[in-house]
Amino acid sequence: MTVIIPKQAYLTIIAASVRFANQKIPKDKWIEANGIFIGKNQNDDVLISKAYPIMHEVYDPKAIVDKYVWSEEDYASTVIIEEEAFDKGDYVIGWWHSHPGFRVMLSGFGDRKTTVAYQSLNSLAISLVFNPERLVRQVEYPERKGDPVKQLKNDPGFKIFRLNDGNNERSNFHEVEYRIEGFESMEQLVIQAQKFVIDITNFFPSDNILETYDRFIKNQINQLDSLFLGTEEYLATLMRKGESHRIYEVLDNQTREIRKYVAETFIKIEKIKQFMDYLEFKERDIIIPKIKEVLAEWDECVSNLNEKLTLLSKKF
Repeated sequence: MTVIIPKQAYLTIIAASVRFANQKIPKDKWIEANGIFIGKNQNDDVLISKAYPIMHEVYDPKAIVDKYVWSEEDYASTVIIEEEAFDKGDYVIGWWHSHPGFRVMLSGFGDRKTTVAYQSLNSLAISLVFNPERLVRQVEYPERKGDPVKQLKNDPGFKIFRLNDGNNERSNFHEVEYRIEGFESMEQLVIQAQKFVIDITNFFPSDNILETYDRFIKNQINQLDSLFLGTEEYLATLMRKGESHRIYEVLDNQTREIRKYVAETFIKIEKIKQFMDYLEFKERDIIIPKIKEVLAEWDECVSNLNEKLTLLSKKF
């Protein structure tokens, strides 16, 4: 058996996991995330079409172990995803979840019980376990306390498992081979994935996501206004000092700076749009329309950028 994983599905797992366990969050507050795979079986292979984030653990500082608490929305999400997949000839082919900061395996009976739920319905169903630190640090955590940490090379941060007996939650499990598509090599995969982790850490918060992006857009608009105002004031100062011969050069330089700033902002906005694919399914109907409204403010601000620059040059 080989599991074929498209690049976008792999990035989805990274994003949804790192969102709740990254360097901006205290390590003792890291929590697991999980979701499902949609795809199909081809002979004995598993072809993943898409990975969906469904939910994350509920953090409780008093609890010994954080727990998954399935809501009605979570159950409804899986039903909707299954129905949409069926219309395209796909179906649920397994699940994934994160082990932030600890060993990649099927831990305890909880992971195995969940895996049974999938394997009992589809004998070829899989379970993928991802650890962001394994990807970032390229280390394998020891199986037993006191054992050395194993250094890895070009590891994607996960393993895929199946129970030996798909109907028995006490069954042992084994690893499954996989292939990740969309990268030229595993070295390139790890380099790009590690950079992606940084983007998610800096720009895909676990909560207050709408407020974060709204604040970002308003700041970008204010900064752009400041660039225009600063340029106009500088050019006016040159006129007062009788240095009008410098105006063309200054205006040309400032125009390039403004266009560069706008281009850099658009790159960040494209990342925000990309991140919407990594939201938990139940969040999407609420958050995505509001994010679009926020981003529309920027579009409106720069819609007449050329006219603004032309007017600025005509003043001087």
